[in-house]
Amino acid sequence: MFRFLKGFKKSPELPSALGIGELPAWIAREEDLVRHDLAAQAGAARVELRDARQQMEEVLSDFDTGFAEKAPHPKLAGVTERSLPLFLKAMRTSLSRDLPDDPERFYAAAGEILKGCLSAFRGQGRYLVSPYPEEMKVLRGCLDTMGRAVNALTPAITRARDRLGGLAGLRESLAQYRDAKRRAALGRTKIDSLVEEARVSGESLEGLKHALADLEKADEYLAYREELTRIEALEGELSELARKYKSSTATPAHLFRKGEKVASRKKDRDAVHLLHEVIGLLDQDLPLPDDAASRTIPPAQKVISALVASGDLPLKNRDEIDLLEVPERLLQEIEEISGRYRAISSGIATRKDAVLSQPAFLKSSDLAMQRADLEKRISLATNRLEIARRELQDLDASMKASLGDMNTRVAALSGKPVLVRDPDGS
Repeated sequence: MFRFLKGFKKSPELPSALGIGELPAWIAREEDLVRHDLAAQAGAARVELRDARQQMEEVLSDFDTGFAEKAPHPKLAGVTERSLPLFLKAMRTSLSRDLPDDPERFYAAAGEILKGCLSAFRGQGRYLVSPYPEEMKVLRGCLDTMGRAVNALTPAITRARDRLGGLAGLRESLAQYRDAKRRAALGRTKIDSLVEEARVSGESLEGLKHALADLEKADEYLAYREELTRIEALEGELSELARKYKSSTATPAHLFRKGEKVASRKKDRDAVHLLHEVIGLLDQDLPLPDDAASRTIPPAQKVISALVASGDLPLKNRDEIDLLEVPERLLQEIEEISGRYRAISSGIATRKDAVLSQPAFLKSSDLAMQRADLEKRISLATNRLEIARRELQDLDASMKASLGDMNTRVAALSGKPVLVRDPDGS
């Protein structure tokens, strides 16, 4: 019998160092050697299987199907009559399977032929050994020949699978290294671009800061700032007037609300209407609508006076008493505060319009907007730069790991330490 356990052809001796660029060709050569050696061993096994199958088919064709009539015992003849057709069918079905050229598919198909034939022998075939001893002996011998050929091919198949798997793993590791290297190169370009962007934006920002500093020293800008200070002072007056208004109207509003509740209990709808209107007025922000105070406050005060006089609304403190004893004081104070507020608001609006049209303001605003935009761009570039540098560190670590894995795999596949290196740098 042909011996299959010869191993693979010896690969060309590898140097102690191997460049990344040389790996694809080396992997391809190794795969070709594995497939060539496996195909040669599978080819030899195929010859043996075909010869054995042909011999088996000849024996099956020559079976004496008339044995039933010549059987020495009727019971034996009956068994043979039933078993032989089933045996012949099972054997011919198994032997009819194709034997592909591809070694892996050939190995699988040969295994199925053996499995089918063995099943036929263990099944109906066991009843045919006595009536057909010679034929069954030949068939069994051919089947043993096929089994030895397939079994002898098994180590070669296993070695080929292992080696091709190792080479595929090496190719995958190489692909991972190259992908990480490509992305790292893009990352370095990105980092350089971000560094340049941050540098240019930083220089522009410094120029803007100098321009702002020069602008802030100019007389025109100083005058603009003085006007802003005056506007801020007027806005402070407005806030003070608003506070004074809330303080002045706190007691009247409280008294009017108490009066509204009393009038509501008495079902005096006119009184409730007058008091509700004045309460709404006092709750408004300054300035008040023209003549709104003079139209609502005096009638409401008269309602309160009537409720106090009737004893339905007792006064609780000096402020409430003064509100009725000097009724004109509330209207005068409210109108004065509202008028002053309106005048100052108008003055602020006029001054702001004038300030907003000054060249110093326009230039200052434009420089401030440019500064904010540059600061935002610098911040964004800095953040992106930090992320890009972390990604590059991860890619460098991935390249290092892939390179180490390739060194391990090449050493295992070649049987000697081989330094896989990247001449372009890793």
